[in-house]
Amino acid sequence: MPDLPPASLLTTPAALLTISVERSRARPVFMQLYDQVRDLILDARLRSGTRLPSSRDLAAELGLSRTTVVAAYDQLQSEGYVEQRRGAGTFVAELVPELLTGATVARGAGTPGRGPLPAPEPPRPLAHMVPDLGAVERREWGRLLQRGFQSLDPAHLERGDPFGLPVLREAIADHLKVWRGLDVMPDQIIITSSSAESLRLVLAALFPGQATVVMEDPGYQDMRAVLAEAGQTVEHVAVDAEGLCTDLLPEGDQVRGIVVTPSRQFPLGVTMTLPRRLALLQWAGAADRFVIEDDFDSEYRYRGSPLEALANLDREGRVVYLGSFSKVLFRSLRISYLVVPLRTLDRFHATLRVRAPATSIIAQPALAEFITSGGFATHLRRMRRLYGQRYRALAVAMERMADLLTLQEVDSGMHAIAWSTPALDARMTDVAAARRAAAAGVTVRPLSPFYVAEPPRQGLILGFAGFDAARIAQAVACLDAALRDP
Repeated sequence: MPDLPPASLLTTPAALLTISVERSRARPVFMQLYDQVRDLILDARLRSGTRLPSSRDLAAELGLSRTTVVAAYDQLQSEGYVEQRRGAGTFVAELVPELLTGATVARGAGTPGRGPLPAPEPPRPLAHMVPDLGAVERREWGRLLQRGFQSLDPAHLERGDPFGLPVLREAIADHLKVWRGLDVMPDQIIITSSSAESLRLVLAALFPGQATVVMEDPGYQDMRAVLAEAGQTVEHVAVDAEGLCTDLLPEGDQVRGIVVTPSRQFPLGVTMTLPRRLALLQWAGAADRFVIEDDFDSEYRYRGSPLEALANLDREGRVVYLGSFSKVLFRSLRISYLVVPLRTLDRFHATLRVRAPATSIIAQPALAEFITSGGFATHLRRMRRLYGQRYRALAVAMERMADLLTLQEVDSGMHAIAWSTPALDARMTDVAAARRAAAAGVTVRPLSPFYVAEPPRQGLILGFAGFDAARIAQAVACLDAALRDP
């Protein structure tokens, strides 16, 4: 009698058995898996309603870690390609037919690799984490870039300081002292290309082996993906109206750190209270753990001054502070930074000796001058006023949808959550609502895919910073129509 294949293979869609990943490639394994499953869906080789194997089964069949498959599934779910059905598993979502047709034609037309690349599209209204791109003074940035490059020491064109351009690190230190109350030395600052790269560097320097790292639930999916890519075990801790539930923090020698967004939690937008901040630092100090504070958009506070950073309370060198200019200026700037405790400097120096810096030196002198000249502070003050006005415009526009969505009150940041009402919950999930919005030309993110361990809440993440009042009102009208359509 011939040997039978394992039971999991018998229930796995045949298309998934064509997947092949290569650990030697530069692209992370979980993104290779994501790419191939997405393409199978767009090519209709995995049809709407198809049940995908569990993360455990697919990991076993492909010889991958379960965290890698979970990260790929999370990314697919967040973009609406798959959906989780409680108690039933993961299924291919029902996609808009035009998306399927466009994707198939684009990949099938012409000679592979010879067709024209698609032009970048402007962000669609209500997309979150999109700043006002019209506020970028391109002529001024052109002058800054030219002057900065001409004055750059030729030694920096070859490799330069692995921590980043000294003049930029000095400017960032001054900025943090004024805007965030952080008294740090330029030597503690490392320039990176993104918050994700900052986290990768922290993991390499502080957690060189496999460790358990805690994340908020719900939490930032990109950071979760970086942890999975690095082979770390992730534990999730719930967030409520006072921020991270510190009484639920796990113990054990294997738990080495946590990634948090205390000033404005992503995606819920709540602020961690002082008692919980102190409890978090106490938890870290009890077992020599590190707290990675992602302070992604705290400068944009519309009432009062920006809230104090968690790092201000750190007296034992346990907090690594992450910041980004790409989120508050423009994404293609690709300049972020981290502030590391003094006691860890040797570890980061040793790590960067074998890791080439991923950030271009070209824009660093321009950004340094933008900060030291006062241009950055002026930009932040102007954007704080503007984004506050745009949130109020969103609140007014959303009044027409009060029976379907309840808009969160915010006093900072670039997005707000519109919570699903029972009337909307009875008709559709937030994932289905986001797909309807996309078909109507509006980009919103469903909230539920950001949850991992906690029962997900239903809602939509609405970005308002990058769009004027007229576009916001028009987008809300389109969203309203899309969600009321039978």
